[in-house]
Amino acid sequence: MLIPLPVPGNNQHHLASLAAEVHRTYFGKYPPLPVRWGQQITRKRRRSIRLGSYNHHTAEIRIHPLLNSAHIPAYFVQSVIHHEYLHHVLGGNHNRRFQSAERKFCYHREAQEWIRLNLFLLLGRRRSEFQRPKSPPPRFEMPQMALFPLMAS
Repeated sequence: MLIPLPVPGNNQHHLASLAAEVHRTYFGKYPPLPVRWGQQITRKRRRSIRLGSYNHHTAEIRIHPLLNSAHIPAYFVQSVIHHEYLHHVLGGNHNRRFQSAERKFCYHREAQEWIRLNLFLLLGRRRSEFQRPKSPPPRFEMPQMALFPLMAS
């Protein structure tokens, strides 16, 4: 049974509530991990973004502060928390076992689709910069000609 989450104030997510729900639903047999927002680093343009991280030494999950926004769906933040919890349980490799466990998150498909459509927002770019370039029209090529004519024997 899903418990309704409190509506965040000041356009921010209640990270503790989101993390508690992920822990309760998927990782109840493990002790809860501290989940915190990471530090804000200002950059105008990014090539990539690390949405979350798990520190094996401190057993702590950090979530990128750009995800603390009203236009980021709560299920997406929870998918990042779920992913980092899996690193705690299964280790650092993204092997088949990890990927199989990751797909057990109930909003996995929605989260994947959301990031596919909205990555440009997190990278601080326009959508048009992420559209695949159209392939050029096929060129007509002349068939290669033999340098030496075939000789009949």
